[in-house]
Amino acid sequence: MVMNLEEISSLREEYKKQILQKYLNEGMKTDLDVTEFLAALQIAIVGTKRLCGNPEHVPQFRPVSDVLREAVTYYVIWACRSGSKTFLYGGLDSWVKSCSRAHYETKLLGGSKDQSLLSYRAMRRFRDETDPDDSRLDGDLLQSRATFLNGSEVSILAASMAMVRGPHPQSLKLDEVDEIDEEVYEAALSQPMENFGYRDSLGMFSTNHNVMGQMDKALANAKKHKHAIYKYCIWECIASCRDYNCSTCPLSNICPDPVHNSRIKGADGYYSVSAFIKKLETLSTSMLSRDWLCIKMGLGDTVYEQEWIEEDYPDGQLVSIDLRNAPVILSVDFGGVSPFSVGVWQEAPEELGGRGSWIRVTELYMQMADESTTNAQVIARALKAPWAKYVREIIPDNSRPDSIKEWRDAFPQAKMTIVTKDVDGMIERVKSALKPVIGKPKMLINRICRWWRLEVQMYGVKNDKPVDKNNHTMDETGYFALAKFGEGEGIFVGTTKRDIGPE
Repeated sequence: MVMNLEEISSLREEYKKQILQKYLNEGMKTDLDVTEFLAALQIAIVGTKRLCGNPEHVPQFRPVSDVLREAVTYYVIWACRSGSKTFLYGGLDSWVKSCSRAHYETKLLGGSKDQSLLSYRAMRRFRDETDPDDSRLDGDLLQSRATFLNGSEVSILAASMAMVRGPHPQSLKLDEVDEIDEEVYEAALSQPMENFGYRDSLGMFSTNHNVMGQMDKALANAKKHKHAIYKYCIWECIASCRDYNCSTCPLSNICPDPVHNSRIKGADGYYSVSAFIKKLETLSTSMLSRDWLCIKMGLGDTVYEQEWIEEDYPDGQLVSIDLRNAPVILSVDFGGVSPFSVGVWQEAPEELGGRGSWIRVTELYMQMADESTTNAQVIARALKAPWAKYVREIIPDNSRPDSIKEWRDAFPQAKMTIVTKDVDGMIERVKSALKPVIGKPKMLINRICRWWRLEVQMYGVKNDKPVDKNNHTMDETGYFALAKFGEGEGIFVGTTKRDIGPE
């Protein structure tokens, strides 16, 4: 009997369902089991090759298989941005373990509640794919908790001391360790506890972008206690570049196999080459290294010594330009006994980058004389400046709601954009704007900005951390970069009709 295409397709679909149910019922024991399960699942593509050449890195498949099979119970995974950390180790593993084990409890803790929810929402997708009839759940997936008919449970934890001190699940997963508060992280470590015959398990997965941050501590602790450590970068997740010509590919200068390119041609991951090329237009070299290639680099003697080039655009970031009849954005760092610093920014004309590129056209820098300079004095000087009538937006230091209100009252036509101060994030955004991996600078500095040019050469580093001095123009430049070169994280906007101070 010869089957037609429709019958073959139906048979394949039925076989796929049988495979999924087999491993959801019994769990997985071998690499082959995991391979078969992922092939049937289809929605989770996992790279199976180590392509970057870094001897410390492993194929993405290695930690995925080891975690799903519970070949390891205490582990740290240092992976790149878009490395499917939350999707695979948070969502998929939680779903598989809860289905295949009775009375198994999993807690998900992220650097924020939203981060924790990402793992939980990923689990929903796997539920929809493998159990659309809800035959395994005791009711529906609730907002932050799922209970199973076999007595298992998955729930999220808020990143607070009160929430992490009480529970004792068999499995705790820490998502984006670098963003978890140190006290919360330390308190959570004692949560996992063996129960119902299942070993206790503590899994951590994160990028490692903060200098001497929480992830560095987690890796050091894992090494000390001989816990499993896995590292992989974007090259282990990349899709094949077979459609690209090596001689014209924008990735050729960072390609791990630039001569023959055979390794990347044979890649079997999911992250498209075109998407990676697009990312490089907004990444600095240091961010590329840390967040995408998983290589930590020191900052050097000064924070921006690799990015700031005191040469004319486009070789450097210096320009000579007059104030134009165009909207102005102010970035403000409040002083007191320290100097007040105000950056005056305009979007660049077409010949200097155009839309999405910005120029610090001038600045207002007021230092303490016999008495401390006040916010009111700085505002009075600003109102007399030739750029005052063009001000349409102000991005201030968020630490002084009273000072913010004074600026709002003085410039009622301007909206207030408040960013959450994040020194590491500010530095990375500025670096990426000054010197993206590919493309021209997005942040330019007018020659007359002498205080900015002075501070950028004085903003130093000690023990791989930026020193909190000589950084007033650097701080307000960071606020500007968070607002204009980011994706909106940590930003809220105030209007003249309501208080815009942080709660």
